[in-house]
Amino acid sequence: MISGFRDVTPQAIAELYDRYSERTAALLGGSIHFGHWPDPAESAPAAPAASVASVATASARMTRLMTDALGVGPGDRVLDAGCGTGRPALQLARTTGATVTGITLSGEQVRLASAAAAAEGLSDRVSFRLADVAEARFPADSFDGAWLFESLLHMPDPRHVLRRIHDALRPGARLAIANVVERAPLPAASRPALDTFCALNRIAAILPLADYPALLADAGLAVESVTDVSEHSVPQTLRALCAAIRADDTDVPPEEREERRTLLDAMDRLAATPELGYAIVVASKPRRP
Repeated sequence: MISGFRDVTPQAIAELYDRYSERTAALLGGSIHFGHWPDPAESAPAAPAASVASVATASARMTRLMTDALGVGPGDRVLDAGCGTGRPALQLARTTGATVTGITLSGEQVRLASAAAAAEGLSDRVSFRLADVAEARFPADSFDGAWLFESLLHMPDPRHVLRRIHDALRPGARLAIANVVERAPLPAASRPALDTFCALNRIAAILPLADYPALLADAGLAVESVTDVSEHSVPQTLRALCAAIRADDTDVPPEEREERRTLLDAMDRLAATPELGYAIVVASKPRRP
C-alpha cells in the first residue's frame, strides 16, 4: 500500500518549509534530512546539545554516502532538486569541487541556504533559487549529476519529475535518490501513525522500495544500485528528533501544541516500526549508442 496524500500542493509544501525550516535545522544540527549511524544499535545521546552534534554527524555521513553515489568531480554541474537549507549541497561542493544548483519551493530555504553558502565562501559555486522541479525547464543534457534528497516524497507525480531530471542529465550522468520507503507492508496498527506523519509533513507519497526500479525505468533511467540503510537511519533519526523537540524550549504557539503532540506520538510509533525504511537508490541516464 502507498501511504501519503497525493493532493499535496506546492503552496502547502512551501508554507510548511517557510515556517519550520530554521527551527528544524537547529534541532538537527543544520540539515533537515535523516542521518546514518554505522552501528545499528547506536542512538543519539540523551543530552540535547550532544544529541544535536550526534545527529549533525549522522546527517553529514548520509550526505557523504549520497556524494559518493553521484561520483562527480571538479567542474561537474549538479542539480539539487529540493535543496532544503543547503547543507548537503555545500558539503557536496566542498568535497568534490562540483558546482551545484539548488532549487526549492520555499523562499525561506533559499534565504537560509544562500546565507550558508556566503558564510562558507562558496557562493561562486553553489547557488539556490525558487523553482518547482516539476515545472522548471533546464537545457537538455546540462547536468553531470542530480539528486533528490528526501524531496521525491513531496511530489504527487514522481514519474513526471524523474522524466524532467532524465532530460536535464547528460548521457552517463547519475541520479541519486535518498528517501523514506516502505520496506514491507506496514501492520494495520502502524498505518494511522504513518498517515499522520505524511499529513503533517505534506508528504504526497511514501512508495514501496520494490517500486523504484520500474519507476526509474519508466523515466528512461537505468538502476545501478538499491541500498537499504533503514536500520542505520530510521529509528535513530526519529528518536533523536523526538528528543530534540521535547527538549526545545522555544515558545510554541498554542495552535501548534496539539499538532506537535500528534507528530511526536506518530514518530514514536514509527521509530518502532521496522517496515518503515530508508534507502539510497542510484540510477543513470544511458549513454547514446
